[in-house]
Amino acid sequence: MEITDLHEYKGDTWEAVLDGERRLYVNAEIVEKFSLKKGGSITPEKLEQITAADVLRKAKKRALYLLGERLMCRAELEKKLTRTYGEKVAEKAVEYVCELGYVNDEEYAPKLAEYLLHKKHFGKRRARFEMLHKGLSAELAEDALEQFSEEELFEELSELIRRKYSDKIADFDSRRKTTAALARRGYDFSLIKRCIETVLEENGDDDIDEFDEYYDED
Repeated sequence: MEITDLHEYKGDTWEAVLDGERRLYVNAEIVEKFSLKKGGSITPEKLEQITAADVLRKAKKRALYLLGERLMCRAELEKKLTRTYGEKVAEKAVEYVCELGYVNDEEYAPKLAEYLLHKKHFGKRRARFEMLHKGLSAELAEDALEQFSEEELFEELSELIRRKYSDKIADFDSRRKTTAALARRGYDFSLIKRCIETVLEENGDDDIDEFDEYYDED
C-alpha cells in the first residue's frame, strides 16, 4: 500500500491516505516512530503494527488520566482498561505505568485501608471486602488492616455513634437497628456493644440491661 498523502489533521493527529482511498488517523508520535512519509509504502504487517502501536499509546494515555483522578491498584486499573482496549493491551499499558512508579499495590493498600476505616467509617470486615473487590491480594489487605489497632477502631466508632447515632440509641429497638446498621459497615458486635455502652454512659443512660440481653442472645 502506498501512502499517497500524509498531513496534519487535528492537534497531534495526522491523516494518512493509503492508495488514494483508505484513510488512517494516527498520532504524530506514531508517524515519527514508523517513519511514515508521503510516497512511502506500508505492508499489511506494518499497518497492523502501526494500528496496534496507536491503540497501545491511547491505552497508556487513558491509564495516566485515570490515575490522575485517583489512585488505584494494578488489578482495578487493568480491569477498567480491558473494557475498552482488550486484555493484552491493558496489561501492557498497566505495566508501563507500573514501571513509571504510578501504580504500586504495596504502597496503595495502606492508603486505601486508612481511607476506608477513617473516611468511609467501615469496620475491618467491610474494609477487607472492599479491598479484595478492588483487586488487592488478601495478604496485602490483611497486612494493611493490621496496622490499625482495636483501640483506634474503638475511638473511630465511638465518635461515629456520637455524631450520627447519638439520638438513635435511646431505647432498645433503636439500639437493635443501630447495631444492625453498624454491623453492615463491617464492625464486630463486641466492638459495637462496647462503643454504644460508652456513649450511653456519657449521656447519663445506665439502663442497658435489655441491650445486654440482646447481645447475649446472639
